[in-house]
Amino acid sequence: MKKHNIKLSLALAAMFSSSLAFAEAELTGEIVHESAAFTQSGQGIGASTTWNQATDTHGKDYFKGATHAKIFLDGEIEGSDATYHAELNAFIDVANRSVQDGGETYTQRDLLREAYIDQETEDISFRVGKQQVVWGTADGMKLLDVINPTDYTEMAQNQMEDSRIPIWMINAEKNYDDGGNFQFILSEARGNRISGLGKASGLARSHTNGEAGDAFIMKGVDSITGKVNGFLNVAPALGQVAGFFTAAAVQSGDSPHSTAIQTHFTGATVSEFVGNKDDSAAFRNLVATGCVLTVSTSANCLYTTANATNTNSGFTTHAMGGNADVTNLIDASSSANTALNWDTSNPNSMFEYMGETSFATFFNFSNMKSKYVVDHENDHKSEANIGGRYKGATKDGLNYSLNFLSHMDPNPYVNVAFEKESGGALTVKYNAISSGGTCTGGTCSDSGTYLTLQSGGVDWDPTASDVTVLKFTEKTNRIESLGGSFDTAIESPELGPVVFRGEFLYDKGVMTPIVDLAKLNIGDAVGALTTQEGDRFSYVLGADITALTNMMVSAQFIQIANLDYVDTTHTPTDSTGTASHVSGARYTGDAATMHLTNGLRKAEEFKEFYSLFLSKPFGASNQHRWNNLFMFEENGGKWNRLDAEFAIN
Repeated sequence: MKKHNIKLSLALAAMFSSSLAFAEAELTGEIVHESAAFTQSGQGIGASTTWNQATDTHGKDYFKGATHAKIFLDGEIEGSDATYHAELNAFIDVANRSVQDGGETYTQRDLLREAYIDQETEDISFRVGKQQVVWGTADGMKLLDVINPTDYTEMAQNQMEDSRIPIWMINAEKNYDDGGNFQFILSEARGNRISGLGKASGLARSHTNGEAGDAFIMKGVDSITGKVNGFLNVAPALGQVAGFFTAAAVQSGDSPHSTAIQTHFTGATVSEFVGNKDDSAAFRNLVATGCVLTVSTSANCLYTTANATNTNSGFTTHAMGGNADVTNLIDASSSANTALNWDTSNPNSMFEYMGETSFATFFNFSNMKSKYVVDHENDHKSEANIGGRYKGATKDGLNYSLNFLSHMDPNPYVNVAFEKESGGALTVKYNAISSGGTCTGGTCSDSGTYLTLQSGGVDWDPTASDVTVLKFTEKTNRIESLGGSFDTAIESPELGPVVFRGEFLYDKGVMTPIVDLAKLNIGDAVGALTTQEGDRFSYVLGADITALTNMMVSAQFIQIANLDYVDTTHTPTDSTGTASHVSGARYTGDAATMHLTNGLRKAEEFKEFYSLFLSKPFGASNQHRWNNLFMFEENGGKWNRLDAEFAIN
């Protein structure tokens, strides 16, 4: 029996236990089918590539064929005035393999979607069980609506009541004589369902994000766990490159971090390796004994005769370590024997971001592995969300609410750290390259920085049995949310009644990604990708009118302000104060879209959206309805959702 079936059986057994007597039961149901297809051909986010040539392309494919059988059970508990409600949700998707069977708990495909009991005691209404509570009403986004987490498997392309994830909670409300209402919430803490996150992995050379079949994977997520552009996969691929150069050094008679290696390698950077590929003297110490850079045909050499002019088989063949078809280390054309599209000023592949990384640094990463750890399940079990809302109205017809919620942020954040495979943290140390610490011949620089990893303040060299691990830890943190809403109607001679409304939310303690391109430039991946706690203020202003007899038209302006925004240029230092020789940008990254292919996109300090929502009934008795929501994002982003509802009795 599958795990989710066991959970469903236990839930139903608890609901229908002999300790409760159910009467006046009403059983209803509906079957909902959803189909979806790509409207144009292309390549999905996370698909593997070979030298920028798509191998996992799609046509106008059928990517969703989901059928829900929803069963609703409502009734009264005999001997009391309490009522109960349950919603069961059988699900199958014949198109999407990653969610085909459904039954995933805490998603929109959960078999037991809702199960609660309503009871009123001394003028206080209680609803206890698995449920949804809606505070916000903004179109197309959730601002005050933060009690229930969201399933982003389909992003915003399904209705909010479907994407909202019901959770177990105590919901108590009291009405006052003046028309006010106070609501108290005590709920379990659960995170959003985001494709590509929430799945741990062991040590490996190649990982997958676990949701490759999902229709919507955010680029920001793909930059962490994606098969092609994810740092989780780039790290072990880079380890294969580092292992290749380490092997070349050993064949030359040197060992990692020896004086000879520092002499040969510290002045040689990735950019110089690419830029000097036709200089037979510049990198003579980067190859195995017997290799001649521009004419060699040996399989163990960095260059072959076919690549003697303006090409580089060291990166495209040997250095890729078998990862050429899956990992975005190098921006190259469709063939491994053509020139690299090298552009550090507009990087879109990992090595272009690491142009000033010394080859001495690579020895720390030789045969590096990676792993992904999910470290917030315990938080969800031990931490509860608690909050309250007061709703009231003024004599002038202004409706308002004040909301507060102390909760675990449903959006996780990811920390990155180096550690040994055998266990134990590693710290990054910056080492200045002194004059004369250059490669032999050519134009290698005589100043720079190379990195070593330290354990307990002592330089650590990876071995065949104990390598460096780049560890990703997914965590959550508690944030405090304070907000409110208002709405009022004004009569207009031209437009009729116009409803003006707004929602405001101040979030304290939100974790956001910080990108440090200067650190990434010298190979400090841990320092390059960090998170920072800060505050955020968001608001929605909207206006609703009725047009064409009965069509609702709603327009909104939305702004999200990062109150702790980072955007600077600096020269990074390590924990000892040693400075890098490279300066570069340090900024708040756009968590949803930052990606290797777009320069690890910077976030906006003030992010703005505009929306237009249209809704109109149709049919002989206006029993059907169509809805259309347009959402326009600052800098050109946009999406549209059109849906129609048919009611047949």
